[in-house]
This record gives sequence, structure tokens and C-alpha cells, in this order.
Amino acid sequence: MEIIDLVYYLGIILVALAIDFTIGEPPRKIHPTRWMGNVIYWIDKRIPRGRPHIEKLSGVLLTVFVISIFLFSTVIVLFLVKFFLGKIAWMLLSAYLLKCAFSLNDMEKHIYPITNELMNGNLNGARQQVSRIVGRDVSKLDKSHILSATVESVAESIPDGFFSPLLFFAFLGIPGAIFYRTVNTLDSMVGYKTEKHINVGWFSASLDDLANWVSARISIPFIALASKLVGADWRSCLKIARRDHKKTKSPNSGWPMAAMAGALNTRLEKIGYHRLGEEYPFPGFEETDKSIKIMKASCLLFLLAVSPIAILLGIFLQELVEKFLIKFIISGLGWVLSCLI
Repeated sequence: MEIIDLVYYLGIILVALAIDFTIGEPPRKIHPTRWMGNVIYWIDKRIPRGRPHIEKLSGVLLTVFVISIFLFSTVIVLFLVKFFLGKIAWMLLSAYLLKCAFSLNDMEKHIYPITNELMNGNLNGARQQVSRIVGRDVSKLDKSHILSATVESVAESIPDGFFSPLLFFAFLGIPGAIFYRTVNTLDSMVGYKTEKHINVGWFSASLDDLANWVSARISIPFIALASKLVGADWRSCLKIARRDHKKTKSPNSGWPMAAMAGALNTRLEKIGYHRLGEEYPFPGFEETDKSIKIMKASCLLFLLAVSPIAILLGIFLQELVEKFLIKFIISGLGWVLSCLI
């Protein structure tokens, strides 16, 4: 690996981070997640319902098909850009795709409208705002439970929105990050336990749980260290994470949520489902604001930790796949020409 390659590889990470902090989420029309959602929606509408085993098989085929499409197209497009436009264009496109796979600042944009509505005494407005980031019934939530749901969403976004895509990127390059984002998008669209999707979405939901398993657990030391840096309770962070992580229905979300509850010395409660850090009071505005600081700090710490792996392994393997693809296509064209001649 040459020095110039290391510069390009580091550039992918830095440019992706710069896009997130300056521009934020790209317009929906050019966002890969939007394209994934359109493909999933189109296929999901055409899956026949009524026979559970057919629905489950269709769900498996849906998942494999959508993942294959976006993995293959990602490698092909990256190869074509490098081949025809050069390595700088390849680096910029890789950075754009990486940014589309993770989100650091977007969650903050959803949080402040919630707290602003509450500060202005508009409970219904706050309910409407929080409904954009949670899947629960918000119609009867009071101020305490609105802020609790808000902090829970911030905590859940640590592995889902950042750790997992960066972890896949570190070991498999941009295709790894796109693989994770495709799995996560499938889960968000069909991975519900409703009558319509309980069979169709079972495979997507299971795959998403598996994809987030490692990142949910390794997020804890980073959340604890971030808590210490921002003046939160890192000891309680570790204690409550260890004690309460099994109280949620999800095998993964309980870890970061319980860690955040401990770090902030707050109770996070979803009525009728779970109560994390139950010995503490509900979060207020100060704790909600601090949760965002903990989220950002933990994500940046994790980025520092995995960037060397991504540079030395993930992006390097990505380039190997692209070079193999070049040789495969050239040899294929050569074979076709030889047959014609």
C-alpha cells in the first residue's frame, strides 16, 4: 500500500465527516436510502399474503435480492468512476456513500424542535415532533415521557446510526457500509410484528438484530468514556447498562439506552414495556441536551478507534474487489471478442 493510497483512504473518512457536519443529510432524491426504500416498497406490495410459509420465503428472497442489488451496483459504480474519472472522483463518491450510511448530526435536528415545543408549553406540538423519531403511540405522553422517548432515541442512534455502519466499513469498506444500511432500511420498512409484516419481515428483522449485535455491546465503553468527558456519571453508565440492558424487547437497544440512563442519572420508560434506571427521576431539558453531547462524543471516539482499521483493511479490501472486477470484465470482453473474431 502506497502513501498516496493512505491519503485517499483518509480522505474518504474526513470528507464524509465534513459532509455530515456541514451539509448534513443529502436531498432525498439522491439519497441511496430513498432508492432502497423505493425498491423494497415496490416488491413488498407485490408479495402475496395469506400463507405464512410463502410470506416467510418471500421475505428471505426480498432481503437477499435487495442486498444483492445494492452491493453489486455499489461496487460497479465505484469501479466505473475510478476507471473513467480517476481516483479523486472515486474518493469523493466513496465519501458520499459513507456519509449516506451513517448519521451524526441529523438526530440533533430532530431533538431541538421537541424541546422547543415543550419550553413553549405546547405539549401537542412536542408529541407531534417526537412521533417523527419513535414508533410508539405518543397521543397521551406527558412531558416526562416525551423527554424520556427523546433520550431513548438519541441513545439508540449511537449503534444504529453510527457504530454499526462504521464497523462494517472498517472491515469491508464502502460495500460493507452499504450492506448495513440496506439491512437497516429493510428492517425499518418490513421488520414489524404487524399482521402484514410479521412473516415477510422476520428475516430482515433477525438480520438487523445480528448486524447490530456487536456494535450495541462495544458502544458501552465509548458511551462511558464520553460520559466522563462531558461531566456525566460514567460509573453509573456501566452499572445500569450491565443491570438493565435485558429489560427491553430488542436484544440490542437495551445496551445503549440503559447506558445513557445511567450516565444521565435518569429514568427512561416506555409505558407498558420497560423502565431503565428506575431509581432516578425522568430526564429534563439539561439531561436531554447532555445526551446529544454524549452521543456525539462517543461516536467521534469510535471513529478515531476504527479509522486505522478502515484504512489498513476495509478500504484496501474494497480496492482489491474493484481490481478483481476490472480483470474479470476485461477478460470477459477479451473472451467475447475472441469468439467474434
